Amino acid sequence: MCATEVRVLGEVEIRVGGRTLALGPPRQRRLLSALLVEPNVQISTGELISRVWNGAPPPRVHNALYSYVSRLRAVFQCSDRLILTRGHRGYVLIVDDDDVDLCRFRALVSRARQPGGDRRRAKLAYETALSLCRGAPFVDVDAAWLADLRGRFAAERLGAELDLFDICLREGQSSELLGPLNHYAAEHPLDERIAAQLMTVLCRHGRQADALRRYAGLSRRLRNELGVDPGARLAELHGRILSGACP
Repeated sequence: MCATEVRVLGEVEIRVGGRTLALGPPRQRRLLSALLVEPNVQISTGELISRVWNGAPPPRVHNALYSYVSRLRAVFQCSDRLILTRGHRGYVLIVDDDDVDLCRFRALVSRARQPGGDRRRAKLAYETALSLCRGAPFVDVDAAWLADLRGRFAAERLGAELDLFDICLREGQSSELLGPLNHYAAEHPLDERIAAQLMTVLCRHGRQADALRRYAGLSRRLRNELGVDPGARLAELHGRILSGACP
């Protein structure tokens, strides 16, 4: 049984026994991606056609789809852990979730978030999950329907990173978080969780004035853009910094 790695967090890549498989032309890669978004789930023929041809199928499209299916099956012949089969409504790619980096990422994050778990194990699970990320999912696949998935995964990845930062802050680590948090604060200027983490790091490094300026700027934007005040947790953190009690 050859070890099989299916990597979609970045460029789509399949390795079998250490060898990278040739996945074929763009539409064949779109078909593979459409199946890998939901591995082990049957995807209807109509949905696959829409995804492979970006909503503009050619004449005799079913013949063309079957041709790409046959070619993928030929690619998978070297692995007994990748099976592309047909159901009554469409096709399903059977693959062990542990072999697919997207599935592994989600399983590791879920494990890390289990209540009552060991902090060190949670930290390792987050670090392992994030190490799988080489870029946006299916970054080399030109398909408009993947935009929603990429947006959802960006939020999943950010959530996992912020969870990891929380653990690091509880363990007293902070200096290495300043750069990433500044970056995320610029990308998500209204995110109170990021703001709280950044204010904590700034305060711990003797930059209380910068932390208070962050709070003031965020407060203005929340009121002007959303018509709300900062939440209770962020307001409490602001009060602690004002009183000289660094979190």
